Amino acid sequence: MSLRIIANAAKRQTRVAILEGDRLAELLVERGKRVTGNIYKCRVENVVRGLDAAFVECGLEKNVFLHVSDAVTEEPSRQKMRKKMTSFPPIGKVVHEGEEFLMQIVKGPLGDKGARGTRRISLPGRYLVLMTDTEEKVGVSKKIEDEGERKRLRTIGHEVCPDDFGIIVRTRAQGATREDLEADVRFLTKLWQTIQGRTQQSSAPSLIHEDLSLVLEVLRDVFSEAVDEFIIDDKVTYDKVLNLLNNVAPELRSRVRLYREEEPIFTHFGIEQQIEQAIQPKVWLPHGGWLNIEQTEALTTIDVNTGKFTGRNLEDTVLRTNLEAAEEVARQLKLRDIGGIIVIDFIDMDKRQHRKQVTVALRRAFEQDRMKTRIMHITRLGLVEMTRKRTGESLSQILQTTCPCCSGHGRVLSAETVAAGIEREIRRQVREDSARLLHVIATPQVIVEFIGPFGEYVDELEEELDCEVYARADASLNHEHYEIIPAATRRELRRVRRRGVDHKLEVQPEDLLRIPEMGLVGCVDGLIVYAPEVSPDVEEPVKVRLTKVANSYARATPVGK
Repeated sequence: MSLRIIANAAKRQTRVAILEGDRLAELLVERGKRVTGNIYKCRVENVVRGLDAAFVECGLEKNVFLHVSDAVTEEPSRQKMRKKMTSFPPIGKVVHEGEEFLMQIVKGPLGDKGARGTRRISLPGRYLVLMTDTEEKVGVSKKIEDEGERKRLRTIGHEVCPDDFGIIVRTRAQGATREDLEADVRFLTKLWQTIQGRTQQSSAPSLIHEDLSLVLEVLRDVFSEAVDEFIIDDKVTYDKVLNLLNNVAPELRSRVRLYREEEPIFTHFGIEQQIEQAIQPKVWLPHGGWLNIEQTEALTTIDVNTGKFTGRNLEDTVLRTNLEAAEEVARQLKLRDIGGIIVIDFIDMDKRQHRKQVTVALRRAFEQDRMKTRIMHITRLGLVEMTRKRTGESLSQILQTTCPCCSGHGRVLSAETVAAGIEREIRRQVREDSARLLHVIATPQVIVEFIGPFGEYVDELEEELDCEVYARADASLNHEHYEIIPAATRRELRRVRRRGVDHKLEVQPEDLLRIPEMGLVGCVDGLIVYAPEVSPDVEEPVKVRLTKVANSYARATPVGK
């Protein structure tokens, strides 16, 4: 089966899809700055003995959680980790308030929870991971099953491991030469020296080392001889990938291709439709059964149903449905990037050998998962408890937001996702219908995301496509609904009310969109008005004078200035 990596690099977000044949196997999304893998010089703000943990300031929005098991500087044994409550000294003896040290983020923030960090710094390379917290110690990935290859890599690992460091040989090192591993060691030890130098010159809290961007991380962790193509739709990102490959794997350069077609890359490869399916709770199985996937803050539950499937008899129907479900569960957890505690409710099976057969199939389905998983035995009730390593938000948490209409009982597309869809539809209409005047109507939050910080995105879009976009907000619309109305002449834009420079407006408190970092942002008769000099916390009507009027927004200053 062919394996392809498709990268869509845009200003709003970067998306990377991994395709097995034409089927979406994984989708990775990056918006703004990621923190997982970053290294900070931090300061302990408070030690909470009741949690055996500390909260550490490193410059992020919320303080980082540091458990005592991550605060000790030496890697704890498996036996210690199994007895967390009694194996470690009290947190007060490990770290102290006001203490400064280096810390690496291992889990990004999720919901109301901040990120999680560790004092044990590890630097991943192409073939190995350099551990800076331990004396010479060599480990080999458990996913390398061939004993001869494990022994060869372990021997090379001991030969190339620098003093006062440890290394873990990664799965992709199978078949790698001593020179490959030596090159990784040289690069990572030099990087560690750079990090130490920056640490001495910086004060806490501050960012010392930023991990790779999403596309380059995929290049490092996924791209190999097993991948047939790596297709990128952005020239700058394409050049960065080629430059990095020059140093680490020049033989793979010929597999990287720049996408030049007008049709959006994810549409061309049929990915957009598969993404829409990947955020639905219901997933159909090949023969009529289905899964229902529900995520909560504590855990994810997956319910298996026979649906329309009927086999030769009840036992056969149940077994075949459960076997299909085991394979699809592994695919869906990877695709949706779901981690943490997962409970799978398989259909009840009376025969012990059937339960064992399903458990074996489930474990086999997770063998190719890059995230660490732990699967418990199936119970007589058909329940399987498992864990999957979580490093950040799942796909649905990234693409969707809590629905304001149902107080969180359901989910709708986020404003950023709807705005990105509007931009894609405008590009399609300009390309296919030669539209040049477009009236866009959506909810105020979606319009703000669409036009960008102070109108930056819509200005660039109009210049790039040589068109005029008149975006207006309508609070009565459904959050996910929008309209794009093409016009032949400006006269046809009758629903668009225009104002000129120096026009005075009164912004009512109910017209405000609470975006503190942008000052006062109001929606007056559908027009987004920015007044950066005015506090967003006003409780009375504010009079402003327009200083700039664009097609989709206006900037203003308080009357009297």
